[in-house]
Amino acid sequence: MSKTLQRTDSRISYRVPALEKGLEVLELLSGISRPLSLTDIADRLGRTKQELFRVMACLNEQGYLIRDANQGYRMSTKLFELGAKHASTEALIARATPHMEALTNELKESCHLNIVVRNKMLVIARVDCDADVSLAVRIGASFKLHERNSGHVALSFLPEEQRQKYWEQHDLASGQIEEWESDYIDIRRAGFRTMESTLIVGVQDTATPILGADGRLLAVLCVSHILRVGESDDSTRISSTMLDCAQAISSEFGPTMINKSDIETHSVN
Repeated sequence: MSKTLQRTDSRISYRVPALEKGLEVLELLSGISRPLSLTDIADRLGRTKQELFRVMACLNEQGYLIRDANQGYRMSTKLFELGAKHASTEALIARATPHMEALTNELKESCHLNIVVRNKMLVIARVDCDADVSLAVRIGASFKLHERNSGHVALSFLPEEQRQKYWEQHDLASGQIEEWESDYIDIRRAGFRTMESTLIVGVQDTATPILGADGRLLAVLCVSHILRVGESDDSTRISSTMLDCAQAISSEFGPTMINKSDIETHSVN
């Protein structure tokens, strides 16, 4: 038996019909700019609507396709984002690190950078300070967005549609969600939030978003400050310095989108 025939037989024996249908749909829509109905897609692929219905629903639910009000389907940017994610994360860390180092030197506090990955915050970078005592968060640590301050800051700068999908996927009281949504108005206005740590007594967590030139959330910059004996709990210096740092990082990707305002009014929520 030839190697070519062996490869063909192996490929056939490991076929996954649903996956093949999904790939056919993605390949078709990748070359078409206007939305297509399920009927149009089925006709172009030589398949029935019944064959494709569950596949289309899955691709839409997972974010690979967008369905409009007229039930037309088009490609989202998710495949592009997945392909670019590794390189873009490396670029983000490379551009943010010098500014994070300057922040750490000025505040004498460690800082870390988080990004949103599949509805969780993921710590991707950290710069440690040379103080005798400081807090450091493990790179690779992850948690649900609504569980930490940085996650709430991320949620406040995500599109409303994306937030609503997040709430739908988590069993949370509607009253609590409404309270958080009200808080997000203040966070967006101030450009940051400082609050008592939900994990460690005597620690204040401050988080501020890193936004791209189009206003899209790229990451969240975080500092966990230990209150020393006799120290004032006024966090204005930390939040002000962090806003400057966030704007400097954002400027690496285009015009800054964060307005430094109402720092004293919104320093602790």
